[in-house]
Amino acid sequence: MVLLSSSNNVFSVPMVPAMCGQDAFFHYLPVNEETMTWGMYVTGLGRATIRPGERYPPSGHPVLYQFDWARGRTLPEFQLVLLTDGAGEFESEATGNVQFEGAALLFLFPGVWHRYRPEPRVGWEERWISFNGELLHRLFDIAMFGPRMAVSTPHDPQGLAARWDRMLGAVRGKAVQHPAVLTFQALAMISDAVADQIKDAIESGAVPTDTAAHSKLDDPIVQRALELIWTHSHFPMSVSDIARQLPVTRRTLDRRFVEAMGHSVLDEINACRLSRAKRLLVETDLPVKTVARLAGFSSTERLRVTFVEREGTSPTVFRKQALQMRKGSEGFLAR
Repeated sequence: MVLLSSSNNVFSVPMVPAMCGQDAFFHYLPVNEETMTWGMYVTGLGRATIRPGERYPPSGHPVLYQFDWARGRTLPEFQLVLLTDGAGEFESEATGNVQFEGAALLFLFPGVWHRYRPEPRVGWEERWISFNGELLHRLFDIAMFGPRMAVSTPHDPQGLAARWDRMLGAVRGKAVQHPAVLTFQALAMISDAVADQIKDAIESGAVPTDTAAHSKLDDPIVQRALELIWTHSHFPMSVSDIARQLPVTRRTLDRRFVEAMGHSVLDEINACRLSRAKRLLVETDLPVKTVARLAGFSSTERLRVTFVEREGTSPTVFRKQALQMRKGSEGFLAR
């Protein structure tokens, strides 16, 4: 075990075996207007072994990605960098100077100046992938995962390195013939790596959470009631039906549910059914009568009344308005 340290944190970091003679490799992909509408796309990936005393960074990359310690770099996209079997430092305005040894994961954000380099006497192994897309920007905004969390400790550096190398090997061996295939492969790897870091950030308090919003998880009765509602509300269901499946009375269930969620069990049942109906109206062309049945409403009229009460319009008008908004959004992204 090796310590990774900064002015604010100390981490325990496992070592990763070296890449057994694997040589440097990088590949940049063409990105056109169609690619940019995918929501996520890969722009480049690679790996390198930086030996003790070797110049850093390696040359030969496009000017957009090339940098040195004196001037640093600002990227127009995201980049994930796995550093293993060495030591070095990272610096940005958001993190300050962070020194690490062993394994570290760098998550670089678009528009954020940064720089990093290995310890000359040690070097390191590096694997990286660059990617971008509107979907990623939205997800990170929701998760409040930002530049302050650029440096972290990977949970499973050996497994992550192995998945990275398989993907790099497929690209180098021409096994990946379409950029979309590579994007799906990269999405799986990036998602696992980033999800661990977001979870750590939440648990450490680096990412603030709404205590009230999470209080439902503290009450097992409320949690079980939510599971029953969202799994079975397409069947006829009442508050009493739910209470009978729990070790509490209906009155106790209602009280605990309101305390945790801020609304009643019946409100949650109706909200669940309404949410499903809205999705079916927008994402399918099923008749409104069928939507009502699949969403769990007792009748088409019950669906209509609920929509008028909650949305201020009928299901049919809601569908038309939602589809018009979606077409407008797609037209904007296509430009």
